[in-house]
Amino acid sequence: MLEYIDHIESATSPTLVLLHGYGSNKEDLFGLHPYFQGLNLVCFQAPIVMDMGGYAWYPIDWNNGAKIINSEEVATAKSLVLDAIAEWTAANQINGPMIIGGFSQGAILSTAVYTGGHKADGYVFLSGYALPEWYDLLSSFESKTPVFQSHGTEDPVIPFEWAQATSELLAANPNYNFYEYAMGHNLNMPCIVKLQEFIKNTLT
Repeated sequence: MLEYIDHIESATSPTLVLLHGYGSNKEDLFGLHPYFQGLNLVCFQAPIVMDMGGYAWYPIDWNNGAKIINSEEVATAKSLVLDAIAEWTAANQINGPMIIGGFSQGAILSTAVYTGGHKADGYVFLSGYALPEWYDLLSSFESKTPVFQSHGTEDPVIPFEWAQATSELLAANPNYNFYEYAMGHNLNMPCIVKLQEFIKNTLT
C-alpha cells in the first residue's frame, strides 16, 4: 500500500484523488484541501525515494537535455496507484463518486489511468501531457468521462506545445475541457477556481 494523507468527509461523499509531481510528496497537493470543502481528499505518495524528502512515480532519464520516460515504468506506477485506490476505498468503505487527477508527473500518470479505461467519474490533468506512445490509442479512444486539463503557456518544465498536442487527441471526448493560463509549471488562482467549477459541475 502506498503511503497517503487523507481527509474523509463521509463514506458517501465524492472523493478527489490527487497524485503529486516529480520530486514532491503526498503533502504537496493536500494543501489544496481548503479549496475542495465537502469532498473526501486522498493524496498518495510515490514509491521512489529522492533527495530532500522528494519522491517519484517513475524514473526520468536525461539525454542531451531531453526527457526520456519509459512507458512500461508508467504502467507499473499506474498499477500501484489503482491498487492503492482500491485498498483505500475498501478500508474506508468509500462508495461515492470519484475524480482522479494529478500535477505534472502525477498528471501524466493520471492520463495513463484514463487511457487504460479505468472507470472514474472524472479526471484532472494539471500541467501534464500524454506520452507519444499513447497517441495511436488516444486517436481512437472513445470516452464521455469529464476531463479537465490545464497548462501554463510559460511552462519551462513541460512545454505548452506538448499539452496542446495532447488536447487535440482528447478533444474527441465531448466532456473534455482544456484551459491555458499565463503561468509557469504551477497552479494559479484562476486555474483553481475553474477546477472548482469543473468538479462541482461533474458531481451535480
